[in-house]
Amino acid sequence: MRITYKLHASQHQVFSDPARFIVVSAGRRFGKTVLAIYKAIKIALEAPKSNIWLVSPTYRQSEMIAWKMLFELIPAPLIKSKNEVKLLVEFTNGSEICLKGADNEDSLRGVSLDYCILDEISTMKRNVFSEITRPMLTDRKGKAMFIGTPKGKNHFWELFIKGEKHEDGFSSYKFKTEDNPYISRSEIAEAKSQLSERVFNQEYLASFEDYTGLIWPEFTQDAIIEPFVIPTNWELIGTLDPAVTGTTASLQAAIDEDGKLFIFSEFYEQNKRANEVADAIKHKASTWYGDPAGKIKSVSRNGVLFSLFDEYSDNGMYLIPAQNDVAAGINRVAEYFKSGKIKIFKNCKNLVHELERYHWSEERETALGIMEPKPYKSLDHLCDCLRYLVMSREEPSRAFKAPVKKFSVEDFERMERQQTQLEESF
Repeated sequence: MRITYKLHASQHQVFSDPARFIVVSAGRRFGKTVLAIYKAIKIALEAPKSNIWLVSPTYRQSEMIAWKMLFELIPAPLIKSKNEVKLLVEFTNGSEICLKGADNEDSLRGVSLDYCILDEISTMKRNVFSEITRPMLTDRKGKAMFIGTPKGKNHFWELFIKGEKHEDGFSSYKFKTEDNPYISRSEIAEAKSQLSERVFNQEYLASFEDYTGLIWPEFTQDAIIEPFVIPTNWELIGTLDPAVTGTTASLQAAIDEDGKLFIFSEFYEQNKRANEVADAIKHKASTWYGDPAGKIKSVSRNGVLFSLFDEYSDNGMYLIPAQNDVAAGINRVAEYFKSGKIKIFKNCKNLVHELERYHWSEERETALGIMEPKPYKSLDHLCDCLRYLVMSREEPSRAFKAPVKKFSVEDFERMERQQTQLEESF
């Protein structure tokens, strides 16, 4: 039975390459997973009794995305059997395609492979190929494909460079999102206008960006403004990064009718109890978001465990768990800075101090073994609060009809005096 591979021109370049090791760096929505599955099907049909693996960063991704797609692309008459527990398909010619997850890399050891596709390898541990799947190709002289969107200059970048130099049987390709003719060019243009340059270059141009230096280079002194009296119909929201010991940080912002954030107040104190923090700031914003970790019941009172959220509720501050997707938050704050949608009153000196120093860490591995850039965890309390402000608010903002407290020049002078002692600590 003949099978028609529905690939666009850029996908077909990779599909027809006979190189032993193929590295594909491609932008989002290029069609990487479709290409990977078609390549696996091609190998399975051309080499009877072949053993092929398609490895995703996690087993869950394999199950939810690739497994469904596999059956959409394989004609039913070619399938002899399938095992939904093992995510394994056996073809009528004896070949097998098995889907795997790299989140438990030790479970991948032990079999011989004719072909292995590592999908989104940039987020996998380095040793998934070098120590585990590469030896599994040895006795059958198997081949491999490495495919993904870059995540900094990590092991994926190293493999890509080998392919550019055509070393050790490697061949490399680089495709932009726009190389997929089915993706709207207006959508790409809109993304470019919204995303930070680094994120757009990585996600849409498949560029291997350095995740070093400042996290928000889009922040400039133009974002810092003189305080002014906030209109009464602007929404006021606040965020809190609470702590039992250490630094408790808070930001408050006003939102104008166009959705622009004006950060007018900060709190930044060491070793303060909930009642002390609440007394200092609770009278301003009407809606508060807090670090979701604050809902963990870790504070003991008379033998009963309470959460930091409970402590603040007892003192009149009712916290809503903030949206805490760090990567998405960093990207969205960058978008806001780039488009001029964040303005910071100059009395918020600690926030400015952190923004000028907030940088990437060399540590990239998460608890699940996924590789991704991470912020350096120091001087980041107010930066976290800024993420909460941007991620947790409604979009677009709505203006309240009910009057909200108007701040006078005397209010801001008092806030600035409160910052003096904090500034001296730096």
